[in-house]
Amino acid sequence: MLKSEITGTYAREFVDFLNKACTPFHAVKVTSDILRNAGFTELTEGKIWPELSCGDKYYVTRNDSSIVAFTVGGKYTSGNGIKIIGAHTDSPNLALKPKTRSTKDKYERVAVQCYGGGLWHTWFDRDLTVAGRVVVKRETLEKRFVKIDKPILRIPSLAIHLTSGTERESFAPNKERHVIPLIATELASKIEGADGAAKSSHCIPLMKLIASAVDCKEEEIVDYDLSVIDTQAATIGGVEDEFIFSARLDNLISCFCATKALINTLNNMNEDSMIRMVCLFDHEEVGSSSPQGAGGTLIPDVIEYIVNNKCLRATLVANSFLLSVDGAHALHPNYSEKHEDNHRPQLHLGPVIKYNANTRYATNGLTAAIVKDVAKKGEVPIQEFVVKNDSPCGSTIGPILSTLSGIKTADIGNAMLSMHSVREMCGTVDIYYLTKLIESFFENYAAV
Repeated sequence: MLKSEITGTYAREFVDFLNKACTPFHAVKVTSDILRNAGFTELTEGKIWPELSCGDKYYVTRNDSSIVAFTVGGKYTSGNGIKIIGAHTDSPNLALKPKTRSTKDKYERVAVQCYGGGLWHTWFDRDLTVAGRVVVKRETLEKRFVKIDKPILRIPSLAIHLTSGTERESFAPNKERHVIPLIATELASKIEGADGAAKSSHCIPLMKLIASAVDCKEEEIVDYDLSVIDTQAATIGGVEDEFIFSARLDNLISCFCATKALINTLNNMNEDSMIRMVCLFDHEEVGSSSPQGAGGTLIPDVIEYIVNNKCLRATLVANSFLLSVDGAHALHPNYSEKHEDNHRPQLHLGPVIKYNANTRYATNGLTAAIVKDVAKKGEVPIQEFVVKNDSPCGSTIGPILSTLSGIKTADIGNAMLSMHSVREMCGTVDIYYLTKLIESFFENYAAV
């Protein structure tokens, strides 16, 4: 196929992945299915794992929202090291509160918490729904994934006629009072038979929908991890089909590309003397401090399994390398003054190495040089980014994992616009470039 046809194929596969991976739970489910179909064996925490052998392919999940997959090279010997890709499954969203009831002025609303650093103004006037994990009590506690497949929620903007000029110029909704989705009128909820709604701590119309979707009674729902999500599907856009418009590009781009690269390189893993690994964590957007976050014990636990008293952990770590892969800020043509003059990543020009002298990113001169060398071998273009001195800087799982493990680390990412919006955008060709860079990393990196 021509390169344009190949990149188009990657973009379409990614869009399909995005539309299925609507929450971290769904992202891990979709990824698990992909790995299982490629011959990976699932490991279960709490059970004894088999002894590692060359050629093995495994994955393990935690909390249904984080996943680690790895392959053991055919020439691997104890202590040779791990080539790791780190990314995250979560994105800013509106998480349902433990008690969802929020009635006011004859409207039924759904009480939510703001998860992560979202651009919350972009959530207004969108067709929204609910998805995530529900815990049901029958004979035992059962976990069920759910996505309500229709628009049921909306956060309406206040009409221009009811706002002052000052309010319009500095639109800053209060997250507790104004970012509350509407689901029904009081009249509609009564028509639907929501008896006892005034006594309930939950939004009855929503609970009825969820119970129906997971095939249980409302009273069987014990608890949940549910999020409000946008119903508009991911799509390829632009006059020349050069863009992808979607929620959750940060950071499902990295999750998709890393998983695809791991599978694409299975045909040469028998020639590898190292372990190849993909780690997709939950809770990056809120600091990674959870058992299933990058700051938890998931990676140390897997490393302990690999070491298994056959080598020093320090030996394995010294021979390992981590690529922390997350979103990168593309140059915005309407706000070009926000970018440092000599570091202006653009769409379609390849992955971005991210630097920060204050270690908001984990890249240093040596680890950046390794990325550049791997990119050259894979014939992948590379860009560089550093934030302006008078601007704040985000961070990633890179500094967290490198501190926790001691593994050499570089931070890279795909250039994108509208980061943390309900609707982000990136370039189609960059999905191909990032996948190819990760493939080259798996195939060409040797311990330094």
